[in-house]
Amino acid sequence: MSKRLSLKFKPSTWTAEQRLMVIYKSVCICFLIGIFITLPLWHHDRLFPMIPFHPALSDLGAGVHYFLLGLLLLITIANIIRKKSSLVIALISIMILLVLLDQMRLQPWVYIYFLMFIPFIWYFRVRDKKDKSSSQQVLNYIRILLIGTYAWSGLHKFSTEFIENVYPSMMMGLFKVTQDSQLLEMKELGYGMAIVELLVGLGLIFPSTRKWSVIVAIITHLLIIAWISPLGGNTNYAVLPWNVAMIILIVFSAYKTKESTQLWSSGHNSLKWSTALLILFVWIMPALNIKDKWDAYLSFNLYTERISHMFVALRQQAIDELDPQHMGYLAFENLIDEGKVIDIERWSFEEMNVPVYPSPRVHCAIGRYFCSKVSNEQNLMLVTYRKPFINGNYKLFYCKDC
Repeated sequence: MSKRLSLKFKPSTWTAEQRLMVIYKSVCICFLIGIFITLPLWHHDRLFPMIPFHPALSDLGAGVHYFLLGLLLLITIANIIRKKSSLVIALISIMILLVLLDQMRLQPWVYIYFLMFIPFIWYFRVRDKKDKSSSQQVLNYIRILLIGTYAWSGLHKFSTEFIENVYPSMMMGLFKVTQDSQLLEMKELGYGMAIVELLVGLGLIFPSTRKWSVIVAIITHLLIIAWISPLGGNTNYAVLPWNVAMIILIVFSAYKTKESTQLWSSGHNSLKWSTALLILFVWIMPALNIKDKWDAYLSFNLYTERISHMFVALRQQAIDELDPQHMGYLAFENLIDEGKVIDIERWSFEEMNVPVYPSPRVHCAIGRYFCSKVSNEQNLMLVTYRKPFINGNYKLFYCKDC
């Protein structure tokens, strides 16, 4: 009996359908935990401005956002309990609506979950008809999603920004390496991290290399979890459940699977077209981010510092016109005469537990928010920058530019 039970819980012995059920339920649970960690992100009662995709969506009151948040929580819980196509459609629809109302919600983990949910719209329909091939189609879809995620995340790390900023931070936080350690001078280790992540993605393509890709990915995610825990000193706690979800995704979609990667498989037409569109969005479109023509988070450009941050510098007259709640985010910086600075990234983390969505349109929207608060635009200066904050790495803009 004990032998039977031990085999039962080995992913390698599970059917494709059993793997998908574990994946779907686990991702729903991790998404739910992520929502609770970032709760202020999902409602209207906060100081940080809402940034809708269109101005017409900015007039909705707090009650609408609370209603949609409640609906999101209820629908996500319903998807954990019941496996129905209509519930998946409802979940995806409410996610789209909430992101349209505030671009800050388009965090990379939300984007990954959204893409992961899509094939289950059709899978839960054809599953009722005992279509066995559809289970393999969805597993193939998930592997294609993971290939793009890991490969592009690794490719983006082949940059001086990652090597000079993120790599030392990870070494000091996770392994308690001191500032004067020779390890920080070994740039090869930084490039090695990028190579490993790229190879994890490429290894998922071939059945013969998937086992090693899964093992290395698990180790990588466990190290990331340690880094973003109190042990490592990183405070981006919202991605903790996401990293757990990624471990579950890669184990149950790829570990000891023998099916080849199919870009256009036989089977259900809707699943085939979903896979084709997925390839466009996770394999091809991220290349545009190299020229800043596609959003960083939609390109899996993560922890590279090849993204822009934002400061808002205010003279004292402008500070006096702000809501008093802003005072807790002011700091002295040598950016503007007789004034102070708000670090938008710190503000976002402290209030919503997420980073600012790194896009020029979002930075301009934040600029417009502050411009609407001050009577004299000369008392306000907006700055976007890439770390480190040195000449050539920052750009000044003003209210008229927004």
